[in-house]
Amino acid sequence: MEANKFVDNPVNGAEERLKQLGYKQELQRGLSTPMNVVMGLANVSPVMAAFTYALAAFAVVGTATAGGTLLQCINVFCIGMILAELGSIYPVSGGLYSITSYVLPKPLVFLGVFNFMIQAFIYIPAIALGVGQYLQILFPQLPQGPMACSVISALSLIAALLIGLNSIVTNSRVTVVFLIVQMIIVFVFLYICFANPQRALTEVLFHPQMLNAEGTALEPANFASVLMGLGIMCAAIDGYGASLGFSEETKGSCRNVGKAVFATAFLTLFFVGLTDIISMVAAPDLLSFLQADSPLLYVINSYMGPIGTTMMNIGIIIASFGCNCVLISYMGRVLWTGGRDRLWPDKINNALMKVSGKSQVPYVALIIIAVVDCILVFASDIVTMITFGGMSAALVYMLIAIGSIRHRIVEKDITRPIKMPLFPLPPILVICFLCVAIGSQTPQDLMIVGIIVAAAMLYYLLYYRPREKREAAAKEVNGNE
Repeated sequence: MEANKFVDNPVNGAEERLKQLGYKQELQRGLSTPMNVVMGLANVSPVMAAFTYALAAFAVVGTATAGGTLLQCINVFCIGMILAELGSIYPVSGGLYSITSYVLPKPLVFLGVFNFMIQAFIYIPAIALGVGQYLQILFPQLPQGPMACSVISALSLIAALLIGLNSIVTNSRVTVVFLIVQMIIVFVFLYICFANPQRALTEVLFHPQMLNAEGTALEPANFASVLMGLGIMCAAIDGYGASLGFSEETKGSCRNVGKAVFATAFLTLFFVGLTDIISMVAAPDLLSFLQADSPLLYVINSYMGPIGTTMMNIGIIIASFGCNCVLISYMGRVLWTGGRDRLWPDKINNALMKVSGKSQVPYVALIIIAVVDCILVFASDIVTMITFGGMSAALVYMLIAIGSIRHRIVEKDITRPIKMPLFPLPPILVICFLCVAIGSQTPQDLMIVGIIVAAAMLYYLLYYRPREKREAAAKEVNGNE
């Protein structure tokens, strides 16, 4: 059992804590705290989140997306404080998976693990489909239609995998370029919107509208639509937890890990939330805005014309591709950590744990993610993936919020390099927000999440728990001999 007390230090505190937790330093520790934030923010992909993930919210709840976005921003701020505390205590590269494994009892751990790990097979193909769609818009001479989009998306995933197989230092340098492109797009878009307001912010927030069933006119949206928007935006304003996924590659103290994840969370809610809300303020016509294939591109085209739209489209494609490069790297490390912790049958664990000698990346885990996601881009669509992804993310964060309260009770004396302010208010707010968000979703989405919860419990009860008992009994026998 790991000790409650440990001494953090600015030189190699995170590495020493990793050893105390029983792990070897196997990945290359080459990231500074700012570079960790860059990797995390690139995983969020503010452009992808605002321009593509939010499509589901605009399509389902119209301008009630603004209220849902504002609530999610408050939620993310609170989650950022929770993750800063827990990430500084457990700087392990499994990210949110590792956090749940330390702060929750085993049955609930598997709920978190299953819901978190399937996000590798939701967000990555959704982003890839976004790349395919925007490429088809940019180059109309390309083959059109869903099948052609899926083929283009699969090719983009293969290219992202090839970049992800390089060392973390090389990945971070490439990521900086992609992130610079993203931030240029965001700042240009924000400038356009602030320079051309068409309605008051209060109108968007307090008098939301949505498309009618036929999609031909606007009708008032109620508060239930705002809450549904909160659930969907859980997927759009997400991804900041990736900073924890690079914990074992971040130099210096345990505090650096906590600072990185909080900074990433704050920048995420600021840029994505502001971009989506201000787009509705600047839209020349809300009906046309909501009817557009890409509402934010509609705003750009209205003020910058075809040339400006083309330039922004190119930037969106580059930014989205960069996001997938980071996300494949991040989720590969999550699967690798799960293999190291022996979550699965031993043959699977042994395969997932393989690390390339030169670049020191978990290449088998990365390849598995890319191959499965190449298949999934042919099997679903962006709106379905993002809507369900929001539900899955909401459940994971709610479990972590519950775990943070439990951790304060069970581990009273543990060293906390970063201590969450205003405890227990942040986790209580998160639990309340996410209970409402999950409860406001469609019966179909709730049923899918229920199936995943049941599968997680069955796996734990029928395989993992019996294996633990067998191994414990074998150790006891060997110890008595």
